[in-house]
Amino acid sequence: MGKELTVGLIAAPELPAEIVEKAMDMLPDLFAEKIDKTISWKIEMIIDPLAGSAEEVDDILDEAGEIRNEKGWDFAICLTDLPIFYGKEVVAADTCHKNHIAQISIPAFGWLPFRGAVKNAILHILKELVSYSENDLGNNLEKTKYVKQPKQLEKNFPIVKVKRIRPARYPKDVDFRYLVIPRINGKIRLLIGMTQSNRPMSIMSSFKKVIAIAFTTGAFGLIFTTLWNLSIILSTARLSGLMVAAISVLIIWIIVTHNLWERPSTRNEKRLRHLYNLTTFFTLSFSVIMYYFILFILFLIAALVLIPPGVFKEAVDFAEGPGIIQYLRLAWLTASISTIAGAIGAGMENEELVRDITYGYRQKRRYKEIQNH
Repeated sequence: MGKELTVGLIAAPELPAEIVEKAMDMLPDLFAEKIDKTISWKIEMIIDPLAGSAEEVDDILDEAGEIRNEKGWDFAICLTDLPIFYGKEVVAADTCHKNHIAQISIPAFGWLPFRGAVKNAILHILKELVSYSENDLGNNLEKTKYVKQPKQLEKNFPIVKVKRIRPARYPKDVDFRYLVIPRINGKIRLLIGMTQSNRPMSIMSSFKKVIAIAFTTGAFGLIFTTLWNLSIILSTARLSGLMVAAISVLIIWIIVTHNLWERPSTRNEKRLRHLYNLTTFFTLSFSVIMYYFILFILFLIAALVLIPPGVFKEAVDFAEGPGIIQYLRLAWLTASISTIAGAIGAGMENEELVRDITYGYRQKRRYKEIQNH
């Protein structure tokens, strides 16, 4: 076995840290197989709050350089949840050859199966750092494929497509940037990735009281035949419109009552403010849709159990006995009506608790900084 190289992974708290922790054991073998089998690869990891709160790439890279020097690592790769732009383009990664450091922006990878994509990104970014460090570390790897054939790395980079450029002016010391292209694809992936960082499924725990209020309201309404008749009389378009209205009302109610919308401030830049507000909206939208689906299933079960087909037929005056479609429509209408009532329950939750659950680490830090300014 040849020499040993240490690769330090600096992760922002929460989601980036989880990704690194799950990949740690696989990376040494992966590096040996794909980069150099004669090298003994040692992987170390730390969780750094600055990687999850800094809003400038230079700050993150400076921090990575300081940590690398302090720890005595050969290479350092920072995994941040910071959304990064180069003009109007979304940045997936930066490499700094002379300092042997790089950063990878997790939100640029979008949704699943992004964990495997991030692992492959670490591999390909490290390949570049190693190939360009041969003079400093005595590596024997050829760097010609990265100098003369940059498309090779772009082809293997685990995003739909990226463009590898030399930044003209900023950030300092960055040799190459990887931009997600086309631009619209990068922005969509970035928004989806930031929504994922907020862990929308975790909000479901705060919906227990809302579900209880909504289900109680809807279950009480199920005993009245007026609701049965409306479920048959209303068209599918009207039922769809009522569903969209109910979901929208609940989302808006949560945002307004819990002060989740970021307002203009000297501490926030317009583009980032809009991006974070969209992230909040999509995070809550995903959670509320899941909440609505749970209610729908509960009301479908309740209707099937509590309302015998004979009673349903007599009350609504069907030509034939009601089938599953009629029960589905009844559950659909009941879920929509009770969701509006559930908005009252959403307002009862503790504001700070809801914000902690809705926001990811970066947004929580950002909110506190803006409030304390």
